[in-house]
Amino acid sequence: MSRSRPDYSSFLEWLNIPNDENDPITILARSGGERETDTLAVFPCPEVDEQGQYHLYFFSQELRHLPSSAIERINQLESGEKLWLAHEFQNPYDSQALILNTEDHYIVGYCPQYLLAEVFELLRQNSNLEVRVERVNKPPTPLQFRLLCKMSVDASDDFRPFSSCQYQPLIAEMATVDAGLVA
Repeated sequence: MSRSRPDYSSFLEWLNIPNDENDPITILARSGGERETDTLAVFPCPEVDEQGQYHLYFFSQELRHLPSSAIERINQLESGEKLWLAHEFQNPYDSQALILNTEDHYIVGYCPQYLLAEVFELLRQNSNLEVRVERVNKPPTPLQFRLLCKMSVDASDDFRPFSSCQYQPLIAEMATVDAGLVA
């Protein structure tokens, strides 16, 4: 978003980015830079903090498909409130979908597609993965920026975030294509 737009400061607020940290890469990493026609997602590789945890921020997905009661519940969420992950086996569009639920069993969106492989692996390892509400942006904020979540997990010696083949840089992918190794 251009800095000259009147809603630029609101946009930074939705992303929960302080004014002194509003460089384009930080904004792109937090917002995902997604548009309806995009097939790419941009996100930062988390680093270990002083407490030995990885943190990743993301916006809850697919809110436009939720009933109005769920949107009302999202608007009542408090920063720091725990969200629960549930595997949605019967989703006709995606059998790997992960639902975000409140303790009182409201569905408040979905975990982004780009995180699924990582989250399923962490859950398989019985990690202490946790998702909490980072920020709720009240209306008239667009739904895609309504619920900012923070995923945290303890760093273990053998865990490297986004290290599977699915998450390799595009340069490596292009080198494989150029070498004629991909059909």
